[in-house]
Amino acid sequence: MLRGGIAINEILVDPNGATSFDTDGNGTSAATDEFIELVNTTGAPISIAGLQFWDRGVGQWFTIPSGAVLGPGGHALIIIGVQPGGSLPTMPAGSLAFDAGRGSAVITNTGDNVVVYDPTANSYIVARFNGAALDNPTIGAAGYSGFSSTATRIGAGENFGNDVDGFSIQRAPDGSNVFVNNETPTPGTFNVCFTAGTRIETPSGPVMIEALRPGDLVLTRDHGAQPVVWVWSQSHTPAAFVQDQRLCPVRIARNALGNGLPSRDLLLSQQHRVLVASRIAERMFGASEVLVAAKNLTGLAGVDVVLPEQVVTYLHLLFGAHEIVFAEGAPSESLYLGPQALRAMDAPALSELALLLGVGTSTLPQSAHQPARLFAAGKLARKLVERHAKNHKALWAAPQFA
Repeated sequence: MLRGGIAINEILVDPNGATSFDTDGNGTSAATDEFIELVNTTGAPISIAGLQFWDRGVGQWFTIPSGAVLGPGGHALIIIGVQPGGSLPTMPAGSLAFDAGRGSAVITNTGDNVVVYDPTANSYIVARFNGAALDNPTIGAAGYSGFSSTATRIGAGENFGNDVDGFSIQRAPDGSNVFVNNETPTPGTFNVCFTAGTRIETPSGPVMIEALRPGDLVLTRDHGAQPVVWVWSQSHTPAAFVQDQRLCPVRIARNALGNGLPSRDLLLSQQHRVLVASRIAERMFGASEVLVAAKNLTGLAGVDVVLPEQVVTYLHLLFGAHEIVFAEGAPSESLYLGPQALRAMDAPALSELALLLGVGTSTLPQSAHQPARLFAAGKLARKLVERHAKNHKALWAAPQFA
């Protein structure tokens, strides 16, 4: 890793086909929406000023400006080129976003290398994908003219695997050595949580989530009554929702999931997963119960992304394990310490969580519990929902408690 903790974390490649991703939010997906993301894997701030990005077909294409510092666990997003009407994604505290200002793609979708060079230490890291051979930029050939001939590569060079249109290649969790290519790109701030006003089932009946405190018991699908370990909240204004609509909640109307669930309208963040239990799920995934992000449920009648006109407070519930809890009667997940949840937290929250778990902030990604269920993501998740809607089947056809 560069500078003691900087790694290439995520790559969005120029699409090969029709499916793509609108990184800058201007309403049009284009080749310049591709991006590179770095991550600070340590528990201390690291300066990333002066780091250079190189490509064998383009040469040096971006340098991080002076004064740039990533906070503990922070991310640096470099978009190839923000289009007219677009903007850089909103980043949480300790993270940064940059516009490389280019008008055409840099990353070759048939296979390429991403090289990040530190001129201060005369060292570099490299990631490759889609079967590309590992580049040696120090020989100065194939677009690397001007690259230091004496630079030292850190590590063996990482193979990120193959990209899939509409998804990025990303570490899961951040900073790990595991790469996935079936997740929606994750630039900017994401929240995986409930909203204030949601009623959570407890042994004594439904309780507003904002009233829960560490030590309070909550009913879970798998393990009965379990104590809350940690509660964390974050509020967003109407202006924030307009600026970055990925923050907007998903409204699941009463009975939209079938069988009377939820018992009243439920607001969740877009990435918050809801349990689907059905024969369709078993046929598609080989598991009778899977977790699906709320944003992938919008193919159902009564499920929509809404643009709030008032402040919305998101709340996270952490337990000793990844649990299935009941929000307005609907089975949904507790906080899972995956990449999207961790990147949504600012430095003080990460420090508090690390202290609570007895680990360093740099090892938080390795502290994630095992998922309570299989995560159904992307096209397959949407197909699952589509099949339920087409066949008029409820998403929840199982008893509530184990």
